[in-house]
Amino acid sequence: MIKYIVIDDEPNPRELLIFSIESLGLPYQLVGEAKSLLEGVDLIRKEKPDVVFLDIQMPEHIGLKIKSFLNEEEFDFKLIFVTAYDQYTIQAIRLSAFDYLLKPIEHTELAECLERIINEKKTENTYQQLKTIENQNVIVIKSHEGTYFINIHEILSITADGMYSKFQLKDKVILSSKPLKMYEQIHDKLYRCHRSHIINLDQIEKIEGQNVVLKGHQQYPVSRNYKTDLIEALKGRIDD
Repeated sequence: MIKYIVIDDEPNPRELLIFSIESLGLPYQLVGEAKSLLEGVDLIRKEKPDVVFLDIQMPEHIGLKIKSFLNEEEFDFKLIFVTAYDQYTIQAIRLSAFDYLLKPIEHTELAECLERIINEKKTENTYQQLKTIENQNVIVIKSHEGTYFINIHEILSITADGMYSKFQLKDKVILSSKPLKMYEQIHDKLYRCHRSHIINLDQIEKIEGQNVVLKGHQQYPVSRNYKTDLIEALKGRIDD
């Protein structure tokens, strides 16, 4: 469940927002509500929510001042500003709010906001799942055909294919249902040489100009921004 709190000095809008969230039937759990910013800050420290819905225009301290009361480590949640005052939109964006809902909140906009958070949580969880198997030299590849557990030594390259990723293995190709960025930092042997390509450092035979040649003679372009780091990565492996 995704834990959330609502901070708003007006009880009616506060209760209406809670009712609207609950009525959507999504995996959200209310862990508290507050009627002032300071009360909300205490609640954040106590409950450690995943999401905070924060009204901007409140007595004593406006919602935009929340960063003045929490340090970086405590600011470990998604922040959604809720207000009837549209002039605060730009300020909210500058404060890096996750989202911005204008009162009266439209049901569709709220649903879209909550769905985005759920999808982001799934991405984070997938990344952690992939990261935990790094020491086993195994990559989990999810495709429409099923889930594959592939040894890192079998991977030659990974290429972006729209919102998908194409794994070139020694004996076959697998199309993953996840974007290339999901695999960029999942193993130290996999290195991004281009915005569209990740290569296995163990499979590199040589670098020719702006191309890298693998042991199977496959060639991939190397972006100028990545080339120096790639050479350093290869030197580091030789030194080790």
